[in-house]
Amino acid sequence: MTATMTGTDAMEQILDAGGKRLRPSLVFLAAGLGHPSRMDDVHRAAMAIEFIHNATLIHDDLIDGAPTRRGLRTIHESLGANPAIIIGDYYFAKGANLMSQIGNTSIDALLSQTVMTICFGEMLQLTSQRRYDQTLDEYYAKIERKTAVLLGASTFCGAVLGDLPEPEVQAIRRFGRLLGMSFQIADDVLDYLASEEEVGKPVGNDLKQGTVTLPLMLARHDPSLDGQLDAILADYAEVVRIVRGSRGIDESYEYARTFGEKARAELQAFAPSAHRDALESLTYYVVGRRN
Repeated sequence: MTATMTGTDAMEQILDAGGKRLRPSLVFLAAGLGHPSRMDDVHRAAMAIEFIHNATLIHDDLIDGAPTRRGLRTIHESLGANPAIIIGDYYFAKGANLMSQIGNTSIDALLSQTVMTICFGEMLQLTSQRRYDQTLDEYYAKIERKTAVLLGASTFCGAVLGDLPEPEVQAIRRFGRLLGMSFQIADDVLDYLASEEEVGKPVGNDLKQGTVTLPLMLARHDPSLDGQLDAILADYAEVVRIVRGSRGIDESYEYARTFGEKARAELQAFAPSAHRDALESLTYYVVGRRN
């Protein structure tokens, strides 16, 4: 990426850079559980959710000082901090604008609350940096706000636009939230386990930024390590190496699988269908992925 990259180039880059497109997929799959009368609105909701997600990525990368995302230079690295903030804000506004075109007050209310929750989650993450003694409940609160709420919003939007009855709307919203918890725990494991080429960002980046995640929390209580992690927490490469070999990895995956099981249980509210099968498959994918 060159130094002459424009704002338009930057906005196109992050949308063209790939990624899993998990959140818009959830909008479509949840809508497919019902009978959407306006597919244009389902498309608008899926695009809005993806714009909002990418806005959070741009701002996250700036806060974390991350040099790359999906193998490409981050926006703030290419253009600077101020343009990155503006582009992120534009994406938030674009998402809100798309949702306003749908004209559903329950979706508008939920989405605005979701963005507020994500921002609060970012504040929690900043204020808990390098707090290595935090509890499991505190960790869950962070990842729910950071990831799970937007996945829950994705399935909620799809379900509402699919004209599902209220009990089913709430069931698939819970599914999205639980899937998000499983996804983020697995993502936190990958920050220790995968190569930079696989995850598209520097391995151990969370640790370098002072973000304490489940694998490290559990590894610190691994009796076979005898407290050796606490003595070297500033040596990031060595901490990553030790955590990789600790029981914290397998235990974290077990937590992720448990959330996946809870998510699958919510799908029992729906009749068998290809859309339900696809949602069930996602609960296995998010734990088994390598990027």
